[in-house]
Amino acid sequence: MFQNTKIFLILFIISMFLGSYSHAQSTKLRDAFKNSKTSYQSGNLEKAIKYTNEAIALSEIDFGINHFYTATLIANLGTLQYEKSLFKDSEVSFLKSLNIRKKVLDIDHEDIAETLNYIALNNRKLNKFEEALNYHNEALLIMSRSIAKTNPHAMNERNRKGALYRASAMHTKALIEIKNGNINDAIGLLKTASRIFANSLGKDKTELIEAYEELYKQAKTINDSDLVNKTKNRLNKLLKDI
Repeated sequence: MFQNTKIFLILFIISMFLGSYSHAQSTKLRDAFKNSKTSYQSGNLEKAIKYTNEAIALSEIDFGINHFYTATLIANLGTLQYEKSLFKDSEVSFLKSLNIRKKVLDIDHEDIAETLNYIALNNRKLNKFEEALNYHNEALLIMSRSIAKTNPHAMNERNRKGALYRASAMHTKALIEIKNGNINDAIGLLKTASRIFANSLGKDKTELIEAYEELYKQAKTINDSDLVNKTKNRLNKLLKDI
C-alpha cells in the first residue's frame, strides 16, 4: 500500500551512515534495519514490526526522540501496521511521526504532507471520513506551498505527489457523499480520482483498485450497467496485470 521502497531506501542511507560508527549500539541499530527490511520483503509483517520497534528504541538512544531518522522509522512502523490492518496502532505511529517531523523539518516539507496523507488514509479505514478529509486538505495545502518553492528540476515528482494526494482526497470526499446519499456526486468524484490514480501511480496500484471497487459498487447501486461493465473490466485487467 504505502511507499515502503522509498522508506527502506532512506533506512539504507541511515545504515550506511551508521557504518561509520563502530560502537555496539549503532551495530544493533543497523542490524535491526536489515532484519526489518528482510522480514518485510519475505512477507512477514509481524517480524518486520518487531524489528522496526527495536530499531526505533535504538534510534531514540543514538539520535534522540526528536530526530528525522527516528521519525522515519516511526512512519515506517505505521506503514507496516497499516498493511497488517492494525489501523488504530498505525494512527498512533503516524501521529507521532508527524509531531516529530513538524519539529525538525521546514513547515512546508513534503515529508510532512506525505505523513498527513497517510493519516488521512488511515482515518478513512477507521470510517472517520470528515477527520480524514481535514488531514487531506492540510496535506494539499503544504504540497501547494512546497511546489511553489520548488526548483524546476523537482517539479514533476512533486506535482505527481500533489495529484495523488488530490485523488486520495476525492476518494474520501466520495465516501462522505455516499454517506449523505449523494451517489451521483460520489460517482463523479470516484471517476476523477480513478483517472488521476491511473495516470500518476507507480507500481503500487492499491489506491486505484480501491477507487475502482467503490466505483463498481456505487454503479451497481444506481443500476448503471454500462459503468458497471466498464469498471469491472478495468478492475479485472488491473488485477490480472499485478
